[in-house]
Amino acid sequence: MRKLIVMAFKEIMVTFRDVGALMSMILSPLLLTLAIGAAFGNGGSATLSDIPVLVLDRDQGRFSEELRSVLDKQQEEELLAIEYVSEEAAARERVEADEVAALIIIPQNMSDTIVPIAPLVEEQLGMDILGMSQEDIASLTTEEQIQLGRISQQTLEEKPDPAVVEIFASPDYQISASVIKGIVQSVLERINMTMAGMNIIIEDLIQQQTDSGSDVSIDLVNPFSAESGEQGNNTVEDLPISIQVISPSGRSFSWLDYSAASMAILFLMFGVTSGGRTLLAEKRLGTLPRLLVSPTKSLVILIGKMAGIVLTGILQVGILWGATSLIGAYWGPAGVVVVAIVALVIAATGIGALISAWSKSPGQAGAIGAAFTLIGAAASGSFLPRGNLPQWLQTISFITPNAWGIEIFARLQSGGTLQEIWPLLAGLGILTLVYYLIAAFGFRRDFQ
Repeated sequence: MRKLIVMAFKEIMVTFRDVGALMSMILSPLLLTLAIGAAFGNGGSATLSDIPVLVLDRDQGRFSEELRSVLDKQQEEELLAIEYVSEEAAARERVEADEVAALIIIPQNMSDTIVPIAPLVEEQLGMDILGMSQEDIASLTTEEQIQLGRISQQTLEEKPDPAVVEIFASPDYQISASVIKGIVQSVLERINMTMAGMNIIIEDLIQQQTDSGSDVSIDLVNPFSAESGEQGNNTVEDLPISIQVISPSGRSFSWLDYSAASMAILFLMFGVTSGGRTLLAEKRLGTLPRLLVSPTKSLVILIGKMAGIVLTGILQVGILWGATSLIGAYWGPAGVVVVAIVALVIAATGIGALISAWSKSPGQAGAIGAAFTLIGAAASGSFLPRGNLPQWLQTISFITPNAWGIEIFARLQSGGTLQEIWPLLAGLGILTLVYYLIAAFGFRRDFQ
């Protein structure tokens, strides 16, 4: 037992005295985690907030006011940071200089273009059709209804070109620009639906007047009217815009959380495959044969070296866990995280053992290890959210420890418990057993 402990401790000391190894194991994943968190979000939470937006309103009408009210509400919720401007050229220059995410240009006469009947009705009948309640419409005289029908028929025949709201976006703010587009598009789609309903009612009015010429009862509800009540159901507060996805833990998805765990797993794989390669190096240098002829049993030598690699991996991931937690990353409940780290490191070390057992030289082991690590990381979701990958690729990637580790920590970060991740730990354990069984047949050549 003492020999096993000495050999394991020796492996740890050799690794942590190597400055290059420390930079690869600790510094590189930590810097990558910080870079990804900074690129996709702000601060420790790594969520979108205070997206800088310029708004140029050339319309100043009823519908542009509706759009501005929605944007202002998003500013109150600290999603957007809005600045209203009057000079288009200067605003475009600021977008091109990447000072802001986008410029929203509301076209001139947008409100009149959306409802061309409104200015004519106001001019000829002295009525604000958009501000009229159901009772106001019902109280119109037959003559006023006939005039309204004629005006509507005239405007429907002309069919003006649709109003176009332009979003001039910076290519460096792709995600922010998508959020801005989603907000604006939600408002415009709601307006389009409202106007489609109004046109149907007006067309029905014209048809009934054509057929009978009698008094017509109009049931027109203006969703922008304060008296429209529940039928409108289109207030700014009820607008179905949801930017954040809240998990059971009460935390929204965070790139800092995700990348902290995924980068730690990625560089753990680099570390354990490199550690397993030392067996081949010692064989070539003659260190391993000298150990094998000593009174120490070959099984103790193998277990001692593998134990040293496992402990080194646990220390590596543990240090990264602590460091990223200090800058705001959340991995899950501490006790369960410890269990997950130990299980993951043992599985990852199995890959290193398998590669070392069947490789013919340290160079070959290094090439295979690097290739397996990078391909496994890409297929498992180390570089982008795992849920965005095709389902078939997610399934295949379970032959790597990367996929199991990312799934486990994703569950923990969203509020999972030990009981909930137990099936994942069991699956990882079975995979680990397969790794070591295959490696054992290869090691028989060197340790007999």
